[in-house]
Amino acid sequence: MAIKDVEQSILHGKNMVENYYDLVSVHETSTRYAIIDPILWALGWETWDPDQCEVEYQRGQQGRVDYALFDQQGNVVILVEAKRLDKNSADFEGQLSKYSRGIKQGVGILTDGEVWHIYDLSKRGRFEGKYVASVDLCEDSARQAAQTLTKWLGSSQWW
Repeated sequence: MAIKDVEQSILHGKNMVENYYDLVSVHETSTRYAIIDPILWALGWETWDPDQCEVEYQRGQQGRVDYALFDQQGNVVILVEAKRLDKNSADFEGQLSKYSRGIKQGVGILTDGEVWHIYDLSKRGRFEGKYVASVDLCEDSARQAAQTLTKWLGSSQWW
């Protein structure tokens, strides 16, 4: 995973938001395929590899989170809850909080593709206190967005 590849995926996502909004915001699946998956791939996650990722991962009674990313020992280290592009993903913090119960390490992500809210699951206390950063593909520079996402989601630190 090279930071330049992540920057390119950020620019691709920004292009999708700015030039194909009507197509990408139709439903969550469009947002995932057009924006979220390419960014996860650039960060080194092979979302098609069941050793690294499970889509619609069942979290016991908590429900299904859109993506669970695993370390080499098979532990969940990143949860990604995706919403369609025209949703305010911050409104769904409670949903991600519920999915992350019992996870003592790793990262939780809440995203509509354009804005990525990042939570450090190793922090103690209430879920909202675990919030550490956000990335906005259209507002932040591609370099800054790539650095932040790589810091928290880069597969090399987990895999």
